[in-house]
Amino acid sequence: MTPLGGKHKKESRWANFPFAPKKSPFFYGWVILAISIVGTVASIPGQTMGVGVFTDSLLQVLGLTSIQLSIAYALGTIGSSFLLPYGGSLIDRFGSRSMAVYSTLGLGLSVAILGSIDHVTNALFGGRFLFVMATLVLVFLGMRFFGQGLMTMVARVAMGKWFNLRRGLASGIAGIFVAFSFNGSMVVLNYLVQAVGWRMACVILTGIVGVGVSFLSWLFYRDNPEECGLSMDGNISDEKRNAMESRETVIYKDFTRSEALRTLSFWAFSLGPAFNALLTTALFFHLSALAAENGISRDYAYALFIPMPFISVPVNFVGGMLSDRIPMKWLLSTMMLAMFLGTIGMIFMNVVWGQALMVFGFGFSGGLFGTIITVAFPKYFGRAHLGSLAGVNMSIIVFASAIGPVFLSAGEMFLGRFQPTVVLSLLMPVSIFLLSFIVDNPQDRYKNLAESPDSGKA
Repeated sequence: MTPLGGKHKKESRWANFPFAPKKSPFFYGWVILAISIVGTVASIPGQTMGVGVFTDSLLQVLGLTSIQLSIAYALGTIGSSFLLPYGGSLIDRFGSRSMAVYSTLGLGLSVAILGSIDHVTNALFGGRFLFVMATLVLVFLGMRFFGQGLMTMVARVAMGKWFNLRRGLASGIAGIFVAFSFNGSMVVLNYLVQAVGWRMACVILTGIVGVGVSFLSWLFYRDNPEECGLSMDGNISDEKRNAMESRETVIYKDFTRSEALRTLSFWAFSLGPAFNALLTTALFFHLSALAAENGISRDYAYALFIPMPFISVPVNFVGGMLSDRIPMKWLLSTMMLAMFLGTIGMIFMNVVWGQALMVFGFGFSGGLFGTIITVAFPKYFGRAHLGSLAGVNMSIIVFASAIGPVFLSAGEMFLGRFQPTVVLSLLMPVSIFLLSFIVDNPQDRYKNLAESPDSGKA
């Protein structure tokens, strides 16, 4: 009996316009990997580090306080988290190519409005506070939904559909470019704002994302290899394919969203990265205050994280390679152990060994983050409903990142210090670490059925 889960689109004429991927001299999945990297990097204007370079200018032209701007950003981010499951369903319905175009156009439009938001609100609402806040929330919602959410989801889903045996390798390669791009983005964007002004910077980013990357997405993205007359991973000999296969690379069943939500594995692989996003966002958001509480300067605290990419990038690449060879739950448990060490480092941030542990722990766990959210879901739940699953997963992660700073600041407000709340945070990695040992690959439940001689043909 052949494994289940091969119900994907047949070859279509639209997939071969304006050129046929199967005529490529090499496996077209590598082109999908390249455009997925471009799409993820282009989402930076919708990421926190992209928005952050405009905050001073927004405060000045809108006359808002820092807390008011933070509230608008948090509300927009939370609103985005509620929309992302629907966005994931749209990817399943319309495909990666169409949704990549829509998401880049949406992010470009959102950035364009941001660049003239004071003019818009003054013209439409006379600059009245409530309307300014409402407009800002909607703009942030658009930037977070289309940028941080939809564009990165499209890239994840595309890689998940084009690679199976080499999915971890593809994720590792993408992680190298994305990590360095994300870490260097604040420097580049800050230079752009200083050179041409924040409004012109928004215009340039609108052109790059909304026009340039939108066109590239239409030109190069394809939803899956089957619609192009190709197969996952390309032309691999049967002998090499058998050598590369592991018990976790064969898909016996494509899980629907409701079916996946009823598995322990889905929640373990969603909450683990979500807790990581919650703690790292809280750490970076409150880094200056945490540094002051521990008697170290702001500049010194930020300088601590300069070497972090040199930890996360090799970990991401090696983790991607390992994900093709070992069960994903071991990478999840390792990620939680690293996150535990990073949190211990936060508690003892006033000493050198604590600082080193914090940077190493969060750098290591951050390196495994991309591999886990990219590889685990297609490997565990199949490809047919991958967009819907990625939508729920991203919704949980985005919501956690939105409440992370609030969680830490609430603890500081009620307890007078950050440290007690950081100690309480240790429960997050510990809980998922213990859970990781009992989760299994849901495909295993259908393996015996698929291999049974009495089960008939799939």
